[in-house]
Amino acid sequence: STVSKWLDMSGNDRDFAQATAGDQPTFGQSGLGQRPELSWDDDRMTGSDLYAMLADKGEWTIFVVMGHGWQDSSTGAGGSFSNSPNVITANPTTGFIGVSLLSANRGGFGGGIYNSGYKETIPETAGKIGQGDPAIFALYSDSGGIKSRQNGVDGTTGTAADLVSTATTLQIGDAADNNHVTDYYDGPLSEVMIFDGTLDSGEFRQVEQYLSDRYDVRLNG
Repeated sequence: STVSKWLDMSGNDRDFAQATAGDQPTFGQSGLGQRPELSWDDDRMTGSDLYAMLADKGEWTIFVVMGHGWQDSSTGAGGSFSNSPNVITANPTTGFIGVSLLSANRGGFGGGIYNSGYKETIPETAGKIGQGDPAIFALYSDSGGIKSRQNGVDGTTGTAADLVSTATTLQIGDAADNNHVTDYYDGPLSEVMIFDGTLDSGEFRQVEQYLSDRYDVRLNG
């Protein structure tokens, strides 16, 4: 069956929803770790206002867990999240933040924000994964820049910048920037976690180990 609402388990009622049946993701019983997952095929869900969630617009962390079977992107060959199908974004019409699927030769997932120019991060060589391989990906911001981690390995660092006030409505499955690409994310998604603030090194390891155990994804870091 398809799913019209993905409930927020934090107690803050920040659910994702999609009323149009043809745009709803498909529910699967046995995804990563034999747990349920949602599969996306040109589907979309809309969530809460990301900008309003954050006390400090330069300190935030987003985790996403993708399962087996995501498809290579023919875009994003230069590592640009603005030219890539998007897993999760805020205000995709202008692409102010996004976790994106890069082309296979770029090694999995990347991301970034727009604030007077694109600030991007992609996997380093040690953190690259093959097409369709499970991924625990974190996109985050701290005083040092826009950064990422993929299966426990640090990615590159982009220029530090705060989110701008137009980084509002969260969407799953839309393009990172509809001005550049209209492709949607195709593949499975097991979990989304958004933190108001930047995790420290111990907290990153704790969350990654929890997700690794829960979904049976091997960490490389």
